[in-house]
Amino acid sequence: MWLSCFVPEPAGGSWSWWGLASAHPVASRTSASGIPASKLVEAHGSFASATCTVCRRSFPGEDFRADVMADRVPCCPVCTGVVKPDIVFFGEPLPARFLLHVADFSLADLLLILGTSLEVEPFASLSEAVPKSVPRLLINRDLVGPFAYSPRSTDVAQLGDVVQSVERLVDLLGWTQELQDLIQRETGKLDGQDR
Repeated sequence: MWLSCFVPEPAGGSWSWWGLASAHPVASRTSASGIPASKLVEAHGSFASATCTVCRRSFPGEDFRADVMADRVPCCPVCTGVVKPDIVFFGEPLPARFLLHVADFSLADLLLILGTSLEVEPFASLSEAVPKSVPRLLINRDLVGPFAYSPRSTDVAQLGDVVQSVERLVDLLGWTQELQDLIQRETGKLDGQDR
């Protein structure tokens, strides 16, 4: 799954997407979505960059891809410390960027929630962060969280296969060709990389 939750921010007439990525972030999938990095909050971090746990130097994640793929622990070329991808492991704090943008939820005109159990905090409560007047659309296999136990009158749930449901939404919005073009363009960029 690319992103499990999107929140449009209507500021200045431009869209800002909140990407609450799955617990196993994959840099190529979020970048392949076509969402500019400045408009994306990767709550669980990304493999796009890595940091030395000793000297705190930052490196492009691609520099250590070969080590990771070969089951070797990447080491810092400067101090020989362990280099960890900039992802959030259980028990670690979320990125500061996540906390800076929580306030955006009160500005949303619509909340889209896709492919989630809505059981793990702080994400489980984010669906409640939009005003009661804001429609929330759940595209999911099952009815979960507040959609199951305290639905709002403006809630909409599309249950079933998430990919098929998104394709249906895209079709209803008249974006089918645009999505196909995006998929073809971004898949071409990924050719030759492990996906």
